[in-house]
Amino acid sequence: MLTGIFMVPDTPIPIKNMLFENFYHSFERRIESELASKYWLWKLVIFSVFISLFLAFPPYTLLAGHLSPNGMKLDAWVFIENQSHDLFHPKDMEYDVRRENMIFRWVLPALSFLSGHNIVIIVLLQSILGVLFIYHTAQWIFSISADKVTTSLFTVAFANIFVCTWTFADIYGYGDGFAWYFLLAALLNRNPIFIFIALQIAFFTDERAVIAGGYLLLYHMLITSYDRKDFSLVTLLKNVFAGKNAVIWLAWIVYFSIRFYVQKTYFPNHSYSTLGTPVLFADAHRHGLGSSIWTAFEGTWLLMGASILALWLTKRFSLLAAVSLGFIVLLASGIYVHDIDRALAYGFPFIFMAMYVLFQTVSLRSIRLILFFAMIICVSHPMIYYMGYNRILWMEPFPIKIFMLIDYWAEWNLFS
Repeated sequence: MLTGIFMVPDTPIPIKNMLFENFYHSFERRIESELASKYWLWKLVIFSVFISLFLAFPPYTLLAGHLSPNGMKLDAWVFIENQSHDLFHPKDMEYDVRRENMIFRWVLPALSFLSGHNIVIIVLLQSILGVLFIYHTAQWIFSISADKVTTSLFTVAFANIFVCTWTFADIYGYGDGFAWYFLLAALLNRNPIFIFIALQIAFFTDERAVIAGGYLLLYHMLITSYDRKDFSLVTLLKNVFAGKNAVIWLAWIVYFSIRFYVQKTYFPNHSYSTLGTPVLFADAHRHGLGSSIWTAFEGTWLLMGASILALWLTKRFSLLAAVSLGFIVLLASGIYVHDIDRALAYGFPFIFMAMYVLFQTVSLRSIRLILFFAMIICVSHPMIYYMGYNRILWMEPFPIKIFMLIDYWAEWNLFS
């Protein structure tokens, strides 16, 4: 048959091979079949933790060296033990610049005192909280999605970004895993007394958690706005002080009251030499900024980018402005300290906000597709961290760790 000068075939054009589509749908069906058991959520969490540890195995050899009589000592643990002996008069505070930043971090010294200075118990407890952190996150995703595939894709992705992997890899005495878990507990719990206690534990673990309290304010403000279908600027401002957010304000007031009293009484001349513009503009710090911003969130950037687009397309400009301002605060808190990745990881509530926005604005099919690619990126991206002082760390996968151990025993000296 001829149409003008073009020839149209009489037989229909064959349907293109749907190779990728078939793979994607079979992948979804496989997840559903694997998670058909009663305890599917724990099965998912154990699998996610296994993948996370397999791809970024913690540097336990450094911990073993610290515990051995002649091994290299991890200075943070040394100072934590000094704090546990005398919290308000710790010795050797001037020995290392980082130790002056630790005088208001009392959770690890308390655990050191209670455990008889047993570092292994503290590291093990932090790892257990890391597993619970992933479990409660998966619980939350399922509560808003009622979909196992979505929960699975998100949980595997989330378990392979900094906020989860560092909880297991932190054998240095930073204690971020404790702060992150209790921030999450305060985020998801409804009991005001529990929220207050959880926030105090997080705040006295690391000052970054104090700033992260503001991200919890944004989260509750966003949830309330969608629940009430009211996105006016006046309502958003009211939501900052209402409900659970009132507990956060109270927690801040109590924390700063204690902090200012202790500082005035016991540390009147205290200052942070590692905080300020010299750090901000130092080449060794600035050169790792872009890498740290990416590696803090990896594939979950897709989720946050999609939620920003959703807020824009639905004309929630006031809410978008509020969340954007909070994220600017997060970036600034990372730029002004040495350990950029650790500071940015305290922004994990933004991932929760992104997911909630997506569930309120787009189809489940779209969310699954975004999460599929986010999961692929998070799992395949190597765990490379920029930890300040021009120091780059790579958390090697478990097989490489085994090969390094064989190299040490065989004295091949392939690794220095």
